[in-house]
Amino acid sequence: MDRKLKQSLKVAAVRRELIVVWLLNGDKIKGIAEVSADPERVKINIIEGPVWVLYIDVEISLVISLRLRVKRKNEPSHPATSFLFIKLAIK
Repeated sequence: MDRKLKQSLKVAAVRRELIVVWLLNGDKIKGIAEVSADPERVKINIIEGPVWVLYIDVEISLVISLRLRVKRKNEPSHPATSFLFIKLAIK
């Protein structure tokens, strides 16, 4: 596994971001990355519950970050004050 890929998964876990990982066997797992004490596995919280995946089994990961800033009361309307930020990082 690529070192940058492992690092991006760890950052996603700290931020509790939505990730999609493709495994070497072709399976795909989508869920929220979580911090794990295990240095060899990434923890992904899916609908059915937590799943631990070995880093060496991950072929590709997709990290999806969504940030939405909502206009506050009495805040002037300006393009710079209200935005939707979407980051897609494919490693």
